[in-house]
Amino acid sequence: MAATDNDMSSVPYGGARGRNLRRVKLARSSLDIQRDVLFAIFLRELKSRFSGYVLGNVWLILEPLMMMVLFITLFGLRGRGEFGFVEPPVFILAAFLPFKMLWGSTMKQNMTSRGAALSVLNFRQARLFDIFLARTLVEGGVAVIVGIVLMIGLAWLGVNPLPRDPLSMLGYAAILWVFAASAGILFCVVSSFSREIEKLINLINLPLLFLSAVFFPMTAVPEPARTWMAYNPLVHPLELIREAWFPLYQSPVASLSYFAWWTVGAMTLALASYRLQWRRMLAS
Repeated sequence: MAATDNDMSSVPYGGARGRNLRRVKLARSSLDIQRDVLFAIFLRELKSRFSGYVLGNVWLILEPLMMMVLFITLFGLRGRGEFGFVEPPVFILAAFLPFKMLWGSTMKQNMTSRGAALSVLNFRQARLFDIFLARTLVEGGVAVIVGIVLMIGLAWLGVNPLPRDPLSMLGYAAILWVFAASAGILFCVVSSFSREIEKLINLINLPLLFLSAVFFPMTAVPEPARTWMAYNPLVHPLELIREAWFPLYQSPVASLSYFAWWTVGAMTLALASYRLQWRRMLAS
């Protein structure tokens, strides 16, 4: 008996109708392709970051913890007073973790993305900018996880690590994260002209620990050094995070607009320089 039209419609891939359905099923938008490529690179970065050594995973927690212990040892067990009326472990958590992971790690990972691009760019859909995005997302996610683990540990020890204004604190941290990602892309472009730039940036990061007021509040810095240090853009997000975290701390120099302009400028320069030089970056 001949099949009716309804019977033919129930056959998923029969004849001309099936070929048309397969074309529709296989057709994907550029946004879908971009999302899948970014997700694949994201998983690759996670695997390369954490699958090699078990100690590498543990070190993410140990390094901030060791810095807290060092901070308490250097400044004693004075938990309140000159540090915004908070315990020293919380003080160092609020500054060292954003500086080390949101600024240092995100910037460095993006700056060195050109070397990791060679194996990925064999795929036609992948671009160097996808590696920038994937590494930025990985570092942001790792910073959030490490922060949560450390806060749970401090709470277990009887220290209150909760920020006064969590939304504002996360907002300031997000701006610092975007600034670090943009600076990393810009440094990656510049290092394509001279590889020594990477070494120079790595050397500068150490004195930035002190010039960015990571281990002390800006209220403890006398004039005129306070005014000169305020020109450093990294001082402002750290001080803003302290204001949002500590109930009684008021920064004498923190300016959201100043740091926002730095972030917009770094992002603009990074995207423009990448647009102009991405071919040269891959060829060098």
